[in-house]
Amino acid sequence: MAFLIASIAIVAIGASIVWSLATRIRNWYRLRHIPGPPGAGWTKFFLVRHQFSGKLPQHLRNVAQKHGPIARIAPNWVLVSSPPEMRRIWSIRSAYRRSSWYAGFRIDPNRDSIISMVGNKSHLRLRSRLVPAYQARGITDQEEVLDGQVGRFVDFLGERVVDKGGMDGKGRGVFEMGRGFSYFTQDAISAVAFGRSFGYLEKGEDWFGAIAALEGMLLPCSMMGLLPGLLAVVTSPLCKPLMPKKTDQGGVGRLLGVIGERVSERYGEKRVRNMDVLQVLVESGLSREEVESEALVHLLGGTDTTATALRNAVFFLSTCPKAYRKLQDEIDGAVGRVTRPVIADAECTQLRFLQACIQESIRCWPPLSGFQAKVSDVDDVICGVKVPAGTNIAFGFFEIMRDKGVFGDNAEVYDPMRWLEAGPEQLKEMEATQGLAFAAGSRWECLGRRLANMEMGKVIFELSLRFDFVMLDPVSPLKWEHQGFTVNKDMNVVITKREPKEGI
Repeated sequence: MAFLIASIAIVAIGASIVWSLATRIRNWYRLRHIPGPPGAGWTKFFLVRHQFSGKLPQHLRNVAQKHGPIARIAPNWVLVSSPPEMRRIWSIRSAYRRSSWYAGFRIDPNRDSIISMVGNKSHLRLRSRLVPAYQARGITDQEEVLDGQVGRFVDFLGERVVDKGGMDGKGRGVFEMGRGFSYFTQDAISAVAFGRSFGYLEKGEDWFGAIAALEGMLLPCSMMGLLPGLLAVVTSPLCKPLMPKKTDQGGVGRLLGVIGERVSERYGEKRVRNMDVLQVLVESGLSREEVESEALVHLLGGTDTTATALRNAVFFLSTCPKAYRKLQDEIDGAVGRVTRPVIADAECTQLRFLQACIQESIRCWPPLSGFQAKVSDVDDVICGVKVPAGTNIAFGFFEIMRDKGVFGDNAEVYDPMRWLEAGPEQLKEMEATQGLAFAAGSRWECLGRRLANMEMGKVIFELSLRFDFVMLDPVSPLKWEHQGFTVNKDMNVVITKREPKEGI
């Protein structure tokens, strides 16, 4: 009997090895004609290694520069760094859908949300229910609510950073702006979504560790997207006791608890009814569990990406004096003609150089520049190369956004003037390519784009009007890691008050 069991075990192990080897050979063979890093045809080591390092976009750009607009980066993965091909693949009528990579960002192990849903039809059904909330349909005074948070942010920097000697012992006017923008976006989105803010700016700290905990989740999520086996383990009942719980006193669990409390207020006999994003979700026909899940997505998707975009804008402007002075001249010239104490969104959109600075910051460093992998059930030809069905197609955002054929010979340089000097055809091409940072023109276009643009315009206008920003350490201005989202750390900035030429 023992011999029989041992024989069966040996046969099973042998069959498993043969199957694994055959699968690897098949995967290598089907994409053998596409060049890439050594070993990429046999293992995911290249991707996993550089994803873990936090510098994956930089390494993907190196691959594109060495191997061209299409390159193999793993056994069943190719990297595309061609703007027209990316727009074609992402177009609404394309045969592509999200790949299983998105499953790594499933917030609730039991159900998909708008950011993890793979099927095109199911994604469209859910998206159609969410659009009214993101487009502020039936929501009153959303811009007024946002203005209140912008005003609090300005006061926070002026009173607690500049006037009272700085924070965290860094000295007067010195502040870690990466953290400051996280506080602002968390408060702004929670106020817009739930009718009242979480109070980060009031407390001046990550008061229950949620921001740090959410940033800490990005690497595991990215790894689970690359390694389905890891995802299966983490989402199994075995790991359920280790998952964040609403009863936790800090971190993501505490955030889930707060959101659960806000959602509970909208149900029952004594339910609260505010005209905000949460109320639109409650009335959209989603289940209570789905409302909680999408409310969390709204919070996450609207905070990290916008905070990153704001950090990048301040970084690029503070290190490009010519553009910074030109922006402040435009802003000073608008004083007396625009709404006070916070500029109106409609007025922001009319300030051409301000908009150019925002567009250029997003181009130079797209806030969301992970793989965004897509897959098709039919064979395709990409950049003149046949790509078999079922291949994961990832995108090299950093190379695409620096394409000289689209953005000009100085595409490596932060230059907002390119948006004002380009001819009509080139501008159209530039806008279509830069819009890919928001998945513009696709079925996956960012639902929060309108609100993000509103936040960026108002914040950059008001901060540039009232303050000057200089990086504390010009040699090492900040640290960054990329795990699908970009996390900036140690962005220490010297902030001083300024007087606009025309006065406020």
